[in-house]
Amino acid sequence: MSPDRVPDARTYDITRFGLSDMVRTAADLRRLAELAVDFSAAARAVVTRLHDCFTDEHGPVLPLVRLLTIRAGAELEHPGVSAAARYLVLEAAVGPYAEAEVVRELPRLDELDSMPFMAAMTREFGLSPGDTVHGRGDGDGYGVFHVPVAAGSGFLRDQALVTEHGIASVLGFGGVLPGGTPFAAVLYSRVPVPAGTAEQFKAVAIGLRVGLLAHGAGLPAERDALRQHLTVLEKASRDQATALEEAVEQWRAAADLVDSLQVVGRRLTAQLDIDAMVQDATDAATKATGAAFGAFFYNLIDSYGESYTLFTLSGVPRSAFEKFPMPRNTKVFAPTFVGTGTTRSPNITIDERYGQNPPYHGMPRGHLPVCSYLAVPVVSPSSGEVLGGFFFGHPEPDQFTERHEQLAEGIAGYSAIALDNARLFARQRTMATELARSMLPTIPPTPGLRVLSRYLPAATGAEVGGDWFDVVSLPVGRTAFVIGDVAGRGVSAAAVMGQIRTAVRSYALLDLPPSEVLRNSSELAMATPDADFITCLYAVHDPTDNTLTFSSAGHLPAVYISPDGTPSLIGQMMGMPLGVGTTFTQQQIEFPVGARLALYTDGLVETRNGYLNDGIESLASALRELPADDNALDELITHLTAGAHTDDVALLYVLNEGNNRHFATLALTTAADAAARARDFTTRHLEAWGLGVLTDRAVTIASELVTNAIMHTGQPAVLRLHADSTRLGIDVSDYGPTRPRTLPAALEDEHHRGLHIVESFASRWGTRTTHDGKVVWAEIILPRKR
Repeated sequence: MSPDRVPDARTYDITRFGLSDMVRTAADLRRLAELAVDFSAAARAVVTRLHDCFTDEHGPVLPLVRLLTIRAGAELEHPGVSAAARYLVLEAAVGPYAEAEVVRELPRLDELDSMPFMAAMTREFGLSPGDTVHGRGDGDGYGVFHVPVAAGSGFLRDQALVTEHGIASVLGFGGVLPGGTPFAAVLYSRVPVPAGTAEQFKAVAIGLRVGLLAHGAGLPAERDALRQHLTVLEKASRDQATALEEAVEQWRAAADLVDSLQVVGRRLTAQLDIDAMVQDATDAATKATGAAFGAFFYNLIDSYGESYTLFTLSGVPRSAFEKFPMPRNTKVFAPTFVGTGTTRSPNITIDERYGQNPPYHGMPRGHLPVCSYLAVPVVSPSSGEVLGGFFFGHPEPDQFTERHEQLAEGIAGYSAIALDNARLFARQRTMATELARSMLPTIPPTPGLRVLSRYLPAATGAEVGGDWFDVVSLPVGRTAFVIGDVAGRGVSAAAVMGQIRTAVRSYALLDLPPSEVLRNSSELAMATPDADFITCLYAVHDPTDNTLTFSSAGHLPAVYISPDGTPSLIGQMMGMPLGVGTTFTQQQIEFPVGARLALYTDGLVETRNGYLNDGIESLASALRELPADDNALDELITHLTAGAHTDDVALLYVLNEGNNRHFATLALTTAADAAARARDFTTRHLEAWGLGVLTDRAVTIASELVTNAIMHTGQPAVLRLHADSTRLGIDVSDYGPTRPRTLPAALEDEHHRGLHIVESFASRWGTRTTHDGKVVWAEIILPRKR
């Protein structure tokens, strides 16, 4: 038997029946029918082949295959048939009812001899004349019948068979033999048969019809010529179909390559964290190449401008390589590290470049086995700098193909862009963070207070924000707390923030009231370019009477926690932002020992849905039991921001501990003994506080300040003493609007010497206005204890 006469034994997937599959199946059925001894044998061979050639992972997908004909009763040797009637005959079957002989009389159809195949066969499947045929048929003797969904279909009479055997689709194909005998092969499939597959069986029907002609009427010479002609056409069709399918597969592979690279590229170039990006790139490239393991060696620049190399691994634990030194520029590695090109070897161990370098002359002891080798440089598209290289290994030879090389090169290209972006982002972020941190203050000593602070740049983005805080030491143990936020981001916002922060600090050091500090700062903001919208809250703690005086320029309210843990909001709706308003109200509340205060910016409390009130309520609730320690503060920030704040976070947290402080207050009338009472009061309290060494200086200062206040205002005054671990403060408040100043005094002048005396005995002195007068103060720095 010649090779072209031997049927193909391959199997097919009926859900993906392609062009070459169609050509091969048509040829197989034709050959099987031709080689059979008679029509019955041909029918059995055809149904057996159809049953066996369509499979999936569960086995044959056609539980039932039938070959049917429509014959005249005169042709049948069967009792009880009418010679004048037409009958549906089961010629052969595989599966259920295979042994049963089916002979069914059909309705009389006078026009049956001239009917095309589809009309005759669909009539058998129970279609009425108006029904739609799911298939295609031709009047030239062949066609296809397709029921895509068998269950419940009106095209199928035997629904019990469909249910019992799980039939999903039915496909029929066949034709009309010379002499007017219609035939059809009917395939019952347990998997859905696509319409594209059904369409391919039209050509299969032609092949089967030609094969069955060998057992019908006609001249042998004509059949042989037709068979030879079909054999040539089938071979040509098969070759062309195979070439076309290979071209389609190549196109699909190229499209898959592009799609794969685009997916990986989008993921890599969107990643700005270097550590995460290089590991993601290594994993993606190792998977794409099918390597047993992969490595990515990459270069970074430290703060001194020096380059250093790191690496990531995929497919093996890091411990597998930790004991080995970094690769050197050997003949194998050099093309990758200098960026000259890709290196791909089916067996690196027999490569002429391999094993030439001491001390190992190959892979060091304990190295994972590498036979197939692929290495791709990662080169910056912007600078041409070699940023690193991918290295892939496999213990078996010839594992890396040209497609693997293309994938690795594509991922290397995206990795270069991503690494460029990540390095630039890291540099910019570091610079921005350092700029922001350089503007943050050092918290000065605050006796009696515990002050904690945090500044966290946004978790995303490289631009510095305009958030800031400040703590300013004021005279007589007072402390100013500032929190502010400049709208916008970047260098412009940082520059405005620096100017406004300096202005607020400067006005604070002039000892102006909070409302005046904000008013002056707002007027400066109006004259500052780009200072359009700045919020700020300014609060001053006075330890002598444990009060907190504050004013706000459109900033978020501060959270005040009373000693019993009850939170409340202060500073709400007190003024417009700096640069917008010029009038700011001022309020004062008690701030006793045990009280706490939290000043913050919106990055801490802005929730994902944008509702600040919800975040502020969450902050106030969390502060109820929050201790004043660093760990608790960090946990609070993590809890409120869910560990991923998208804006800068600035936070000041203050606890009034009240330790190591002494206070005393004396109300004085305009009586002549006011100065004497002040001296006696000062002496007694300094002795009680263990500060007797300062008595002479302190008594002199107190006497002069009290005398000046009563003499120049003619009204009562209040003397206050305040001592902590660093200084003694003395101040006198009165109701006079005029601020005192030193004047030159002649030798014989008995007046204008009081403030000169104060200046000589005090470490520093000054005045500040109040809402109903002024305060003149002086300080004496305590000697350091040895």
